[in-house]
Amino acid sequence: MGAEDSARALRRWGLAAIALTALCFLANALLGPLNQDEGWYLLAARHVMAGDFPHRDFFFTQGPVMPFAYALLGWLWSPFGVLGGRLLTAALGFAAIAVAGGAVASCLRREDERRTARLALWVFLGLSLWFTYFTCIPKAYALCALGLAVALRLIGAQGGAAAWRLAGAGLLLALLAGTRLSMGILLPVVGLWLLARRDWAGRLAWLWFGVGGAVGLAVVFGPWLLLWPGSFLEAQAFHAARAPMGALGVLGCLARAVRFNPILTVACVLTAWLALTGKPSLRIPPRDRAPLPRLWLLCAVALAAVHLLAPVPYDDYLVPALLPLAMVAAEAFARLPFDSLRAAFAKALVPAALALAVCGSPLAEAWVSNGQDRLWPRLKAEPDLLLLRRAAAEARAAADRLGTDVLWTQDAYLAVEAGLDVPRGLEMGPFSKPQPLDPAAAPLAAWSGYTYALRFPDLTPAPDRAERLAALRAAYGRDLAVFPDFGQGHTTLTLAERTSP
Repeated sequence: MGAEDSARALRRWGLAAIALTALCFLANALLGPLNQDEGWYLLAARHVMAGDFPHRDFFFTQGPVMPFAYALLGWLWSPFGVLGGRLLTAALGFAAIAVAGGAVASCLRREDERRTARLALWVFLGLSLWFTYFTCIPKAYALCALGLAVALRLIGAQGGAAAWRLAGAGLLLALLAGTRLSMGILLPVVGLWLLARRDWAGRLAWLWFGVGGAVGLAVVFGPWLLLWPGSFLEAQAFHAARAPMGALGVLGCLARAVRFNPILTVACVLTAWLALTGKPSLRIPPRDRAPLPRLWLLCAVALAAVHLLAPVPYDDYLVPALLPLAMVAAEAFARLPFDSLRAAFAKALVPAALALAVCGSPLAEAWVSNGQDRLWPRLKAEPDLLLLRRAAAEARAAADRLGTDVLWTQDAYLAVEAGLDVPRGLEMGPFSKPQPLDPAAAPLAAWSGYTYALRFPDLTPAPDRAERLAALRAAYGRDLAVFPDFGQGHTTLTLAERTSP
């Protein structure tokens, strides 16, 4: 295969990978299972749009950046409910992959290597249903991925204005810490790397980065620590109070990450094997190439470590580490020798990744099935999002009839979709602090299998759930609608009207 044919093949498959990535994001937005977190994140943004502040006016367990960012863009997503939030988040996730591809390409000299690196990154991340799902639903991951990609691009950019770029990178990483607190580990990791690599980054690179980071931390956390320290610190103690799962939880998290990302796993194993067995092009980057892949690897390791050390490492906790890890693998893949072999492999990479992503991912099964009942799959009658919209329409109609804009529920995505508020204290959905039931605050209620299920703050099964549900049932005794297989966990949702004051 000649150089021109190789370039044409890389361009063609690169465009195919980008189109398929967009398709994966869209499929996850329309068909992906509901997640309780997307409800309280979007509800927090709506409260900020109304003039409330997290930690001052309502309990919130993360930093304030995401509610303010989504509130700023509320005109774009809010009229469309949860789907609007998903499409906005998917756009951020898509942009993160594109920017990260530019950061990887900037480390390579030859155009065919740059195209190969971009193709590999789109395949590793864009064709992973796991990555595209968690950077599509309104959680903090897409915003963090985009901020991290831009920060790494600024650090690796060539040319002038180095001080401005480094300060901007520090500011961005501080904003990420205010988006998801665990992302704060990147500030010391990157700062120490810049200090150690003064020969490449510049004598004062670490200082400019530190100035940007300090300004960002002061802006993000200063007002809350000065004005409302008790509420802010209580929210952070919430994370530490969870009942730990131990080594088994860590192994389970790692195993599921490998199972959900087969292509990236194989690429990382091959990269490590080639580096350890002495392949010069992978073991030691040439002197005229930036040492950035080592920084990316440090970021991936730091993010993975801090999330695996959490008391409960949930399945999605390794998502933040995936982007810098994929950048390392893509850069290494692009530097493989034998141009024709690399181009031929690139031809097979997209269809192979698509087959593994769609046919091998349990997320594809979750699009159409609610699991299995003994021998029989429990196929969905409709996607989770459509069922949510149907339930929200019932809730909205009942609220209009009763003349209220408040719905008592711990399924926050139902309130978001219906355009209703929740009583004070329920802004965090099932993770809210215990509140006394006040039927006077809302003439309408909706409860599911998540309602009163979690004890605050350790999130173990609540021992008093039956009694609290009985009190709720007594206060709201007039059933309006019942929706089986609703929401996360596919439990039964009951919509009811107040019968007692």
